[in-house]
Amino acid sequence: MSKAQRFPTAIQDITLNLIFAVMGERRFNRMHHEYMAIAARLPPLKKLTFQINQLLQQLHKCNDECGGVILPELCRFKAGDQKITYEPYPELISYETVRAALQVSGMRNPRWRKVSLF
Repeated sequence: MSKAQRFPTAIQDITLNLIFAVMGERRFNRMHHEYMAIAARLPPLKKLTFQINQLLQQLHKCNDECGGVILPELCRFKAGDQKITYEPYPELISYETVRAALQVSGMRNPRWRKVSLF
């Protein structure tokens, strides 16, 4: 059996930041019921993903044209790696990444899955 993920990955963390930005809310220093109230107000995943990708396009456009926001690069270094590599800030975030980020944060219940006996 696979172990449940406890913390968001770098991309999922960016996704959560963008979800809160799209909703016009702060991400940190809230009580559990406040997070659940925000989760209840979230639009459907397809619409939310569209809004997140629009915001990402605006961030990249501003970064390229007006030099306003400097987007960081992502480092996925793990123990045992021989080389440090950096990835550019994402330009698009997938529907499944949004779903996974919400599940890891506890703002969405996982989808039903058939239990495997083997």
